[in-house]
Amino acid sequence: MSATTNVAVHTISFRGKAGIIFALLAGSLTLFVVAFSTVSWVKSNEGGRQEGLWENCSCTKVSGDDSRYAVQALLCIGLIGLLIALLLITIYLCLHTVSKNSTIIALVCVCFISFTFMLIAFIIYGIQLANRNGNDSEQLNLSWSYVVSVLSSVLCFAAGVVSIIQMRKSGVRM
Repeated sequence: MSATTNVAVHTISFRGKAGIIFALLAGSLTLFVVAFSTVSWVKSNEGGRQEGLWENCSCTKVSGDDSRYAVQALLCIGLIGLLIALLLITIYLCLHTVSKNSTIIALVCVCFISFTFMLIAFIIYGIQLANRNGNDSEQLNLSWSYVVSVLSSVLCFAAGVVSIIQMRKSGVRM
């Protein structure tokens, strides 16, 4: 009797799924860095006030409570995860001496972990904004930086899904 072994075969091309993953992660990282560093997460209706994660439009440091620091920390972890994911897909595409199975599994994990940290940060930020709107006379609305960061997290999630498809197509089992 002959024993059969399962061998994972990775089809790697910038024009294929691996290229799509790379493009999604590069786009996600670019959008996230823009949203992370801009001052338009929240705008007020009346006063023309804008606020970001790190400062407001008058260039004063945003005073924070624990929820503000939690959002900043979670999004920093998400940003680090995006950088690691982009590094992993680059390794997967370009280095042939590294285990493709381990790299794609790590990529899937990092994409979904990063997305989870970002999602938790968005939920905390939204709850914090709702609480502030209930206490302030000035109504605050989410602005374009918040939307861009959410779009970035959706691209990260999509990269994770395409990574799973690439992993399954290659025959990698966890």
